[in-house]
Order: sequence, then C-alpha cells, then structure tokens
Amino acid sequence: MVTSKRFLLVLLFSLLLSFALLCSAADPFGRRSKVDPQGEYREEDEENEEESYNPFLFPRRKDAYGRYEEENGSLWVLLKFYDKHLILKAYNEYRVAFLEANPSTFVLPHHCDADRIFVVTNGKGTLTLLTDKDRESYSLVPGVVVRVPTGTTVYLVNQDDMEKLKIAVLVRPVNNPGKFEEFFPAGQYPQSFYRHFSGDVLEAALNTPSDQLDRLLQGNQSRQGMFRVASQEQIKTLSEGARTPSEKEEGFAFNLFAQKPKYSNQNGKFFEACPREFELLRNLDAGVVGLELNIGSVFVPHYNTKSTFVIVVTDGDGYVEMICPSLSNQSSQGEEEKSRREEEEEKEEEEEKRGGEYAKVRVRLSAGDTFIVPAGHPVTYFASENQHVRFIAFGLYHQNNTRIFIAGKNNVVKQMDSAAKELAFGVPSSLVDEVFNNLPKSYFVSRQSQQRGSEASILDFARLF
Repeated sequence: MVTSKRFLLVLLFSLLLSFALLCSAADPFGRRSKVDPQGEYREEDEENEEESYNPFLFPRRKDAYGRYEEENGSLWVLLKFYDKHLILKAYNEYRVAFLEANPSTFVLPHHCDADRIFVVTNGKGTLTLLTDKDRESYSLVPGVVVRVPTGTTVYLVNQDDMEKLKIAVLVRPVNNPGKFEEFFPAGQYPQSFYRHFSGDVLEAALNTPSDQLDRLLQGNQSRQGMFRVASQEQIKTLSEGARTPSEKEEGFAFNLFAQKPKYSNQNGKFFEACPREFELLRNLDAGVVGLELNIGSVFVPHYNTKSTFVIVVTDGDGYVEMICPSLSNQSSQGEEEKSRREEEEEKEEEEEKRGGEYAKVRVRLSAGDTFIVPAGHPVTYFASENQHVRFIAFGLYHQNNTRIFIAGKNNVVKQMDSAAKELAFGVPSSLVDEVFNNLPKSYFVSRQSQQRGSEASILDFARLF
C-alpha cells in the first residue's frame, strides 16, 4: 500500500513537471517553442532554430565590428542597441566596446567625444590621463575601474610579457547619441589630427618651421596602428609613479574587487559600485558590478527597478534565465531596415495590447558574450555543473536603482498581507508562507543542495502555480 501511494505521488509529480515544461516558452537549451491558437504544443525544427533571433544576446564579436583590428591589439564596438532590436531603443545613447592589447603593447594617446568607463577584466598595465592641468597614472589589474572624461587624453600600456590586457568600456557620447570618435595627436594610421591643420597656422601656433613640422608629423612611416610594441625600458618608464587604486575613489579610479562584497556566501560574491557612492560614475548615470558564481551555484531570481544591466562574461561558463514579455520569433538578416523597423513597431503595439504573456529566455553564456537585462525583468544567473562563471556588468540609468529579490531569504512575497497572498495565489496564505518564509539563504544557493522536504511538500509547492 505504501509503495502504491509513493508511485501515485511520483506519477502526479511527473505530470505536473510535464505541464510546466509544456507551458514554458523555451526549452532548457534555449530553443524557441510555441503554443498555437488551438493550444497544441509544438517545437520548432533545428533549421528554424538557427534563424531564431534573440535581441538580448550579443555573442562574442558576432554583433560587433572591429574599429581597429591590428596585429598587436584590437578595439571592438558592439552594435547600437537600437540596431539590434526596437525593444532596446531606450539605451541607444550608450555604447559598449572591448579593448585588447597584446603583451608589451602601447596604446596610442587619444581623446574621445564621449565619457567612458574602463573596467579591467584581464591582465595588468598602466593607464595615464592628461587633463588641462595635470597627468595621472593608475596601475591596472582586474577589477580596476577608471573614468575617462570626455576630451581627456588617455594612453596605456600592457606591462605583462605573456598575458593580454583586456578592458570593457562603457561609452556615453556627448555630440551624437550612440556615435563617438577617437582623435589622435600622433600617428600615421590612425592619422594625427595636426596633419589636417593649415601649414601656416601650425607654424605660427607651434612656433616651428614647416620642414621640422613635416619631419615630426610624417614620422616613421613603417610604424602604423593604434597598438605599438614597447620595449621593457619604455614600459618601465610609462609605469613609474602610477597609483594603485583602492576600494575608495581616488582621482579617476577605484578597485571594485577591493571592496567588501554587497552579497556573499560560500556559493558566490556580488560587488557593486553605485553613482550614489562614487562621484566618477554620476555623470554617466551608470553602475559597475562584479559577479562570481562557484560551480553549480545560483544567484537567486530578482529584478532591478530602474537600471538595465549589460552583462559581460569574463571567465567560465554559465547561464542566464530571464522572463520577458513575449517577443516575436524573427531574424533581422536579409530584411530592409525600414520594413524591419515598421514590422517591429507594429508587433510592439500588438504586444502592448496583450499584457500578462511572457516568454522564458534561457541562454548559455561563455567568455566574451554580452547579454542585456532590461529593468523590471525577473532574472537569475547560474554556473554550469563543471565550471565557475564570472561577469562584470554596467548598470545603465543606475542612479536610483533598487534590487528586488523574488526568491531567497529576503524575497518580496514575504511582505504581502495574508489576504493578498490568498487572493493572488488562490491558496491558503499558510501554504505561501511555507514556501516563501522558510528559505534558509539569501542571494546565492547551490543547485545540488536544494532538496526541500518530502514529495508531498513538492506537490504543495506546485499548487501555488
């Protein structure tokens, strides 16, 4: 008899699990699935899956262009968010770029018509800023954040003779939203801007004869590119007197990973720098986040009230799972820009009229991938079963952001009135409390250790949904 009851419980649980998978908008591997008007579940074939379009995912260097691709380094820029999908149009004044400098490489001095935030993700080096009054140099290691104000000349060098220096860059242009340019005082390619002034103007402004100016600006024609190999003596000179950023803001820099984590336990760590505490982030209205998840660990579901997060995977392998309003399955490839915009706008209007329908977006992420998490969208991150994962993230419009947890010890459901719980979930409030009030941990949990009671309690949990 006991065996028969257990069999029935297992059978019922299997049916509930099947029903949950049926209602899901995407399977665990990120393939899109649909429920047609007759309610029949069907899965798209693999040929269609290859053409599926995920507006939130920017795979490594796939949705980006190489502004400078050279033997000794590169600067890649993500597509404009609006060019990816209409749903991302609110963030189009920001851009994201990735700078990589090979070992023992110097990056030419330049300024930009944009405010920038540099976050070091790999390697070590020295960055120097030239203001109208002074010169400041900072030692670079993973976690160092440097603000480069618009118009400020900057150059840097990779000190290491083995490892690449990698930097993620958040850009907020000041002239044209979403468009920025670098300006170089010296070089053949990129060209020096001095070469385009009139000769007589330069002779007078620099008090230098034209033949000497020609020798200066023509330089060594064989030395071209934004990235130049530097000798060990030159690297030593460039690194002398550099300040080591700490957890506190000093000048234009601080070290995110030198701070005390905002959330942490044995499963993971979460670091966050906000515009409220760091003045250098206020002008861009941006935050900077670092997330470390150990093998098999989960950062519990939550959402951000105002800030949209641009997640950049720096190391390891993991997943993001996000709940969002249903999006049409489409590909941008092969479509005329105007017709694509018109189609997206029509579908956006249709979806606005049809509230309360959601899709699950689940994506496997590896080093170099970028993923966008809009404000208000419930999201969770978790590491794979055999690798840890590390992210850095830029929070856009981060000034007054609040993070609301919908799971874990500090979840928002606990704050509901008993009557609200009963009306919302359609079950006694005691059952809601049993699920949401007895969670032992906040923020990070292990996927392997979450065995919460008997089969009966699992079935009670299923009744909530």
